[in-house]
Amino acid sequence: MLRRFLEEVEVLYVNDEVEPDYGFTEYLKKEDLPIVFSRVKGYTGLKVVGNLCASRKIMAKALNVPYDKLHDIWVKALEHPKPYGYTDSAPFMEKTFKNPEISRYLPFPRFYRGLEKQYATGTIVLARDPETGRMNASFHRLMLLEGNRLAIRLVPRDLYRFYMANKEAGRDTRVAIVSGVHPSICMAAATSYPDLNELQLARVFHEFECVDLDGLDVPAEAEVVMLGRILKDVEVNEGPFVDLTETLDIVRRQPVVEVERLYMRDDALWHVILPGGLEHKHLMGVPQEVRMLRIVRNTVPTVKRIYLTPGGCCWLHAVVSIRKLREGDGKNAGLAALAAHPSLKMVIVVDDDIDVENPYEVEWALATRLQPDKGIVVIPGARGSSLDPSQGKKGLTAKWIIDATIPLELDKESFRRIV
Repeated sequence: MLRRFLEEVEVLYVNDEVEPDYGFTEYLKKEDLPIVFSRVKGYTGLKVVGNLCASRKIMAKALNVPYDKLHDIWVKALEHPKPYGYTDSAPFMEKTFKNPEISRYLPFPRFYRGLEKQYATGTIVLARDPETGRMNASFHRLMLLEGNRLAIRLVPRDLYRFYMANKEAGRDTRVAIVSGVHPSICMAAATSYPDLNELQLARVFHEFECVDLDGLDVPAEAEVVMLGRILKDVEVNEGPFVDLTETLDIVRRQPVVEVERLYMRDDALWHVILPGGLEHKHLMGVPQEVRMLRIVRNTVPTVKRIYLTPGGCCWLHAVVSIRKLREGDGKNAGLAALAAHPSLKMVIVVDDDIDVENPYEVEWALATRLQPDKGIVVIPGARGSSLDPSQGKKGLTAKWIIDATIPLELDKESFRRIV
């Protein structure tokens, strides 16, 4: 469970009283360690935790795998998810509130001055596929409205599909919203993969049981659980919100969740993710690297690493390393990476002697192994990411591949770094 994990890693504890509005932001920006805020103004007994997945090293620690094997082991886990068991009770059942005024019990912070909307960000939404019954777990930000209502941002993935199918059938969508779970569950919930029960992916790395709560599988270790419905016929303006590009996402009409029951431990841990911060970027980016690695290897089997760079918001720019066997492998790897992650805007492909996480080595490869007129490919008019403000109103962007691999026709020894 989360509490045991926090005992096993280095944690920064903030014992001064912290204001929910703007109080968490500076701490979470400065550190990549997990942080526990022991005293939150207005919420006696509640603790807030952040930066649970703010680095690849802490993510590897959470999965109990070697750092250099993180992606390969995760790829295998996607192919072999593991069933979980069930239990009849859970610590989160210690306190129950019906039709709660949510902000009385849980802080919905304002993170940046000038933005007045209050958000829950470390929240995982659990729902069932209305056609197959498969469970789904995914992160969704929740904007505080009034009383027991929240606006939910739905991107066009599984939960959105469930919501639309239920809406067309005249039904609300039953959901459980959890916060305060082991990082492996967070990482699984951030993973996008076809027909996957993300809780079963988490179970590969972490032993836990679920409670059947109104037909939904809810991890018994959760610190906070909200049970409710995404209403089929109510929408509100959601946003503005700072997204992982550190710029404002647009305001759009989004559905509303009505919370019927709130469950929480007496001394609950409430997970907060800083919008645009390191944890936000890593939870978005690292699962994509895993997914991309599996797909790109279908085209170029000798791909070694894929790294979504922090400067590229862990979303728009990637560095791919390969063991080059044939001329053209570099460009094929770049094309496959763009296809595997449609939001991607730039791919740099390097040889496998280059550390993709080291920007100095990547730039050195560009300086010594790239001839721009031969190695750069620009693809105009492609569909990009809605998070990229440079793409304009049409949602189209140019994408580019930089093949900085050594040409096979040349003497490889002359490209070897001596220093």
